[in-house]
Amino acid sequence: MKIVALICRILLGLAFVVFGANILHPFMKQPPMSGLPLQFMMVVAHTGWMKIIGLCQLLGGLAVLSGGALPFGLCLLCPVTVNILCFHLFLMGGAGIAGGVIATVLELILIYAYRGSFAGILTVKASPTA
Repeated sequence: MKIVALICRILLGLAFVVFGANILHPFMKQPPMSGLPLQFMMVVAHTGWMKIIGLCQLLGGLAVLSGGALPFGLCLLCPVTVNILCFHLFLMGGAGIAGGVIATVLELILIYAYRGSFAGILTVKASPTA
């Protein structure tokens, strides 16, 4: 499982570092959009919201790559991945969802591999610290 977790860590971390950096400083061409996806992207781009998402992707990807801060990185990346899936499902009609599905699978594998680090988050009977 250590080798699988390492491979998933590298793939997920690199993907989010590259795409997060691309949001902050575009260097890859974006496919043309129209309709609702274009309207949505115009709103989030013009409000600066995409810069925050790009920063979360970059920081989360770096944390996952570092290994020591992997739980923190996954906590940053999981909401981003849910938004990626929702964007492609609801606004794109499922088109281009493969990247989001791959990121989801990689994250689930890493959450399972590092499940001991998430014991506090996944507990059912939480109580405040005394």
